[in-house]
Amino acid sequence: MRALLPSLFIVLSALLLSAGLGIPGQNELCFGIAASTVFFWSAHRPQSMTPFMTFCVGLVCEALSFGPPGVFLFSLLVFHGVAHLWRYGLSRISFLFGWALLGGLALVLSLFGWIITCIGTLAMMSPVPSLFQAAVTIGIYPTLSALFAWARRTVADPEQA
Repeated sequence: MRALLPSLFIVLSALLLSAGLGIPGQNELCFGIAASTVFFWSAHRPQSMTPFMTFCVGLVCEALSFGPPGVFLFSLLVFHGVAHLWRYGLSRISFLFGWALLGGLALVLSLFGWIITCIGTLAMMSPVPSLFQAAVTIGIYPTLSALFAWARRTVADPEQA
């Protein structure tokens, strides 16, 4: 059950942020929380964020988001793939380099969502919401990373008796 905590955190956050709370940037915050969670747990405890769990969480987030179909799910799978593939390197480098990698991914994938939106609407849309989404993702990662580092050693540790 403890291995499911990261996935449950994403689903509960997505459910909470899909409600009409009136918080500016709720959809962008949902993406930031989901992407940061997938990136952290895929890199530091892969058994807590498997590809199947990432896919299931992505489907739930996709159903609750208002973006182009498939972009949220694709983005989470890319975050998972990169973090999982480079997890040994990420464990050896400083936090700042890992944060920069997450920032680069967030920027590229947010701009990908903007391009898909432009193609889907057959119009040139403003890139500002996509850049805001990348900024929120980059900005929220240090706080979530500190929370997850604590959780990794305590409540979310599947090896704990």
